[in-house]
Order: sequence, then structure tokens, then C-alpha cells
Amino acid sequence: MKLDLISTRIDKNSLVYVDKVTKQTHLDRSTIMRQLLKKGIEEDRKERAVDMYSKGKLSIGAASKFAGVYIGEFFDLLKERGINLKLTVEDYKKGLENLKKVFD
Repeated sequence: MKLDLISTRIDKNSLVYVDKVTKQTHLDRSTIMRQLLKKGIEEDRKERAVDMYSKGKLSIGAASKFAGVYIGEFFDLLKERGINLKLTVEDYKKGLENLKKVFD
């Protein structure tokens, strides 16, 4: 995988944390920063997907895709955050159609 180079500034406490993790894992700073950034992006995608779903801006399927998780995992995210499903009759019908495609 090709990696693009970016530079950024981080606060002292974050840098101290990165250095501690670097020493614990015996990995270089760049590797640790990529891992932490990846985790942060994954979490941010989930939070934004949940927010857009709860505001009605995305369907359950679109929000699941935006979050980068399977729909069942997205249901779990909603449940963890106390957000009720907003499934419509159309959603239900579409789900049934998809099931028929899988089992036919």
C-alpha cells in the first residue's frame, strides 16, 4: 500500500503518550502515529454515521457503509448509544427482497 506523507503538530501530552507506546511496542513513532490515526478515523466514521442516521440524513444501510461496518455491528453501535432504529416499511421490504436474492 502506498502511503502519502503528511506533517502535523501535536501537543506535548500526546507526544509523550506516543513515545511511551513506542517504547512498549518497540515500534517507531511513524508506525504508532499511523496506528493511532487509523483508530481515530475509524471511530470518527462510526460517530458521524450514528449522528447522521439519528438525524435522518442517512438510511441504516448507508450509515453502516459510511461507518465501514456490517449492518449488525451498526445496530450494536446504535444500541450502545441508546438510539432507536428508524426502520420503515420500505426498509423492511427491501430487506426481504435482499434475503430472497441470497436464498434463491
